[in-house]
Amino acid sequence: MKKIITISLIFVVVLLHAAHLVEVDTVTSTGVILIVKPYYDASQKPKVYLYGPTGFIRAKYKGDDSYGFEDGLFRWVIPIIVGKNKFGQTVFGTISGPILDLYQYKKNISIKVVTNPEDLSLNVKVSTDYQLISGTIDGKNMILFKTSKGYVLYTKEKRNELKNVLSLKIKLPSGKIKTISYDLFTLNGFTTYLRGNFTPYVSTIIATHIVQKGETLWEIAKKYGVRTADLQIINNLENPDKIYSGMRLKIGTVQFTEGLTSIVVNLSTSRLAVYYAGKLVKVFPVAIGRSDSMPPGIYWILNKQIDPALYWYGEYIPPRSPINGLGTRFLQLSNPTYGIHGTTKPWEIGRRISHGCVRMFNFDVEVLDAFVDLGSPVLVIKSFENFPEDISQIPEFLSFKEKIKNKEGESS
Repeated sequence: MKKIITISLIFVVVLLHAAHLVEVDTVTSTGVILIVKPYYDASQKPKVYLYGPTGFIRAKYKGDDSYGFEDGLFRWVIPIIVGKNKFGQTVFGTISGPILDLYQYKKNISIKVVTNPEDLSLNVKVSTDYQLISGTIDGKNMILFKTSKGYVLYTKEKRNELKNVLSLKIKLPSGKIKTISYDLFTLNGFTTYLRGNFTPYVSTIIATHIVQKGETLWEIAKKYGVRTADLQIINNLENPDKIYSGMRLKIGTVQFTEGLTSIVVNLSTSRLAVYYAGKLVKVFPVAIGRSDSMPPGIYWILNKQIDPALYWYGEYIPPRSPINGLGTRFLQLSNPTYGIHGTTKPWEIGRRISHGCVRMFNFDVEVLDAFVDLGSPVLVIKSFENFPEDISQIPEFLSFKEKIKNKEGESS
């Protein structure tokens, strides 16, 4: 009996002290890689579960003690590790602390990505309290400068077209070197954030509203005569459906100022041009509305949706349905009647066929969505001239810039 008790105590000691080392290895703009090492003889790879602000998720094994999961903009996660030792016993627990602080890898780092339109060189301004060790894009080293305001990464190397990965190696206060990555996007040599950045804007606050039980953002916006997109932007609402009773909302309107990306739609030629810092990047064929259903003028991109659903006279038509004519992307314009979107009828591109929206091939609208900033101006014109290399050669754009200057003067 005494021998059996001794063996049982040994198993208890193993279960109590055997645990897993859990460390954050890499943080990207969309996901996190963890290193999970068992401190015992494991009979199989541990299963890694995480509890975060939105509930439970499971990390996927990537190889070499690495586990990955989609970030979802989490500030923290609680790892729950389940392993088995060589005796077939289930082993729980971590020795790295109950909570992993993901925010520490993001809160002190901000980047600004700018392409020089003259030579297409790339500058990345990095503001951080950490020490920046190095930076690469698509695996190629960038030149690193230390400045009084942070760091600058520079390269004249040609970037891969479409998706790019910017990786920064930083030194944490603990001395550990970690990698943080950002998704970028290159179109004809011009590089931006993937799906764009935020165009600068000025806001006018007119009221404060306490959300009542059962209210929707659309109902609140209608009550005050503003757009739902205005409320999303002013209140930093990532999901307009996630408002709750008792929530305090600022009510107001948003006016975007001048950013880096601009769009010009020519109704006369059924063409759309995208510009970066005033320089022509690419021209796309489009389908436009019958007659002048979208009048010439200036609009702004207020919202961007991936795989949008269609609501047609109260009927819900799911994303990617053959009868959902919005295609794979939808860019909502400041006039809610209009938008730029894909299509399920590519043979109609180049024709006057829509009810007022601008239709594009799905691949083209996905490129546009990936490149332009939220808040980009959309200038709708009628002209039989080709798009100029410089947007300032379009008379309507000069008038728009003058209005923007006046607006900025009023807000200062």
